[in-house]
Amino acid sequence: MTSYRTNLKVQQANSFYNYTVGLDVMDVDLVKTATNLLKSKIARTVCFSDLKCVYLDVDGCVQLEWLRPQGRQWDSHWEVKFSDNLPRHTAADLLFCLELSFLEQRIESPEARQMPSHLRAALPPLVLERDGLTLPIHPWLKLYSDGILIISFQLDAEWSGLDEGDFIQEIVNLFQQYFDRVWVQEHLQRIDAEQELLSDLGSKLSIGGQRVASRKTQKLVKKIRRDGRAVLEESLGKCGRAFDISGESWVLHQIAGSEGQSDWEATIDLCRSIYVRAVASLVTVSGRTWVGRAPQAQLWQGRPSISLMRFVDQPDSKEKLLEEFGPSISRVLGRHGELEDPPALPPDLRMFGDYCFHGDRALLLWTWLRTQDQPDNVWEEDNTQGRLLENQARAEHFEYHNLRIARACATASSPKSDEDLVEAYRVLAGAEAVIHHSGQAGEITDALDYLLAAAGTRGLIASGKEQARWHLDERRYRAERKRGRVDRWLTGVFGLVGVAGFADLVVKPLLTDMYPERGEAWTGLYAFALSFAVVGLVAVLIWIINILRR
Repeated sequence: MTSYRTNLKVQQANSFYNYTVGLDVMDVDLVKTATNLLKSKIARTVCFSDLKCVYLDVDGCVQLEWLRPQGRQWDSHWEVKFSDNLPRHTAADLLFCLELSFLEQRIESPEARQMPSHLRAALPPLVLERDGLTLPIHPWLKLYSDGILIISFQLDAEWSGLDEGDFIQEIVNLFQQYFDRVWVQEHLQRIDAEQELLSDLGSKLSIGGQRVASRKTQKLVKKIRRDGRAVLEESLGKCGRAFDISGESWVLHQIAGSEGQSDWEATIDLCRSIYVRAVASLVTVSGRTWVGRAPQAQLWQGRPSISLMRFVDQPDSKEKLLEEFGPSISRVLGRHGELEDPPALPPDLRMFGDYCFHGDRALLLWTWLRTQDQPDNVWEEDNTQGRLLENQARAEHFEYHNLRIARACATASSPKSDEDLVEAYRVLAGAEAVIHHSGQAGEITDALDYLLAAAGTRGLIASGKEQARWHLDERRYRAERKRGRVDRWLTGVFGLVGVAGFADLVVKPLLTDMYPERGEAWTGLYAFALSFAVVGLVAVLIWIINILRR
């Protein structure tokens, strides 16, 4: 009987809590959106997928930086020369974006062109506090031109040996943990609060799902908005608290209205809501020249991508890892630390012997191996950052394709416009081909195929296409009925014109010769009536013949 190790002692781990959001727009103007992000002060640097960058200089002016890497991709080597006047924090953000861009090009070749253009931006950090514990979180934004955005909350932590159950509860299931205080940037809170106050608050006042609309309701809505603005100004009017995060000082404020509250929903999901709504309100749709409704989140999905970098008795081979820590890895994947008999592990999605990659619809888990010559502190290795970002690039690759298909299925079930319906059908019809050509390596394609099936998204494609086809057929039927009504009216109009022409050119001259004593007006009237009767009789005969042929 095989003896399994029943407890995992985690020493160093990296977590990206990825929240993928599908907006209800599919044509984003990335340049104008980047300008809005800079002007709103929730981003200082924005890097585009074509390696152009816009940033704020020390004077607050928008500047452009053209990044031109030198080197060969398969040598894993790029050299980039920055401008001399580039701010230090901008250079740090660009290094992060460049490394991810390099890894993304290794995942998907530029010839495939399955991924649309996108932008990246470092968002202001947030801080979670509870019982003397302070967790600084680094959010990153990735926005695609087709209206899909990914907000990743990055957390790096280390312990002397964190128990497996505590690791699952405190880190893997971080979204379930309540905190005493949550510190977020002032500008983000203001943008989010404005969107909430400008929303239709009256629709939320209902009884049994039925909206209550009256003069008292309107007064109540006005009072709620007035009180909300007062609380917002009072909370954000106070001096914030300075935090030293990654060597830089940030002034953050508690979430407005949370001071002194002990029973509010102080979770990272609340932060996700704030960041998503603030970013979505700054998204500009291509071709829209008027100020209208801000894009809304149509649906979102979230799952962490966790790298177990160091743990006690870490083996140097996959065989030892799965033999000794198989049940522990299964518990982490199941996000449940008290499973006495955890299920069997899913297949390892990494073909090579450097680490294990397991994933399902709830979690993406990267378990590293360690040879004897590697240091205890993983950050002493030069390639640690690159390995972590390689994992994150793979995670974003899956998250994008997963939500792209899921959003298309949601749109196909209840399309808002014909353009959205056609785009959803196009996405679903080409989903299989896109998955097949999603990566340059068979491992990447196979991993994506497995994860989409594990998440249940793969099974939605067939039903989504059927729903889209039904709506297309319904719209075609309605269009044909409308066109049939128009055709009947046009037939009647041109029939009257034909009757009048026949009466004027043929019947009226005959009646004038036969009855010259009649007046011209009466002759014309009789000619039209006789022509109408003849044409009507012919039409009735044709109608009867068509019925008999059926």
